[in-house]
Amino acid sequence: MTGLNRRHILSTIGWSLVLPALALPASLSARAVSVAFPTDRFRLRRTLERGLGDGKAVIVSREWDCRFVKLAAGAKIDGQQVAVSVETPPALAALADIERRREVTGLFPMELDRSGAIVGWPDDNASIAQAVEQASREIDRKAMEQATQADVRRYLAELGKTTASLVSQVPRDLFFPAPGKRSESRKLVLPGGGTGTYEVTISASARTSDGLLTQSERRIVTRIADSTRVSRETWSVA
Repeated sequence: MTGLNRRHILSTIGWSLVLPALALPASLSARAVSVAFPTDRFRLRRTLERGLGDGKAVIVSREWDCRFVKLAAGAKIDGQQVAVSVETPPALAALADIERRREVTGLFPMELDRSGAIVGWPDDNASIAQAVEQASREIDRKAMEQATQADVRRYLAELGKTTASLVSQVPRDLFFPAPGKRSESRKLVLPGGGTGTYEVTISASARTSDGLLTQSERRIVTRIADSTRVSRETWSVA
């Protein structure tokens, strides 16, 4: 599989009908030393949440049964989807049914190098701090582009797409992350003189025994007037 195809799969395994993908990696800091790949099978879970406002959200969770297979230059991961759950407002019930029946294909097998990083995936962000800063710059850029628009609803719709896309990515060091947490909060200036805020948070934790992921999360919270929207991606291993 080519790097381009792999990138496309990894960036669109969320709810493709609702969560638009933006080619912006937000990886955590990859380990610089070789890792010891566990021999036991494990369950990988990914949950994507996109806030719709008024306390409503679209939440899609998938689980894969996985195992590491050692290779000369690292390892590959074999995995099979074993569960999916979808929570939506009643108005999106038809789309929820489609997503429940859909099985993600092409994600596995996935190859890792000796440091545990996904092969063929960019690593433009070398740390949690840089990942937060890049996400923050992208939101600022979108806000500036839309600042001249008189239609506040269009502005909010574009901002919602951007924040959802920023969390809908697979970190290159997903399975063996460097533990840590970083947050950044900024103000938004809305068309017409209104204001709001957004907060970007990226965190990860790993097992002390072998460095395997326990949980990672990327979250963007947007607050405008009395409306709060949350876009969040969480990966966990059990």
